[in-house]
Amino acid sequence: MDCPNCKTWNPDDKVVCWRCQAELPKPKPQKKKKLSGGFSPWMWVLVVVVFSATLLAQCLFMPNVIPGQ
Repeated sequence: MDCPNCKTWNPDDKVVCWRCQAELPKPKPQKKKKLSGGFSPWMWVLVVVVFSATLLAQCLFMPNVIPGQ
C-alpha cells in the first residue's frame, strides 16, 4: 500500500510508513467472490422436477407389454 503522506510503498502488514512514520490506513478485508460455476439452487429444483415428471410419465403412460405373449 502507498503512504498517503509521502506516497512511498509499504507492505500491507505495516502500521506506520517506514520513511515518514505517518500512520497508514488499515487495509480493507477483501470480499469473497461468488463462484460463477455451477447451477443456482432454483435451477437444481427445476432439473429435479423435469426429471421426476419424465420418469413419472414413462411409468404411467407406457403400455404394459410382457415379452413372449
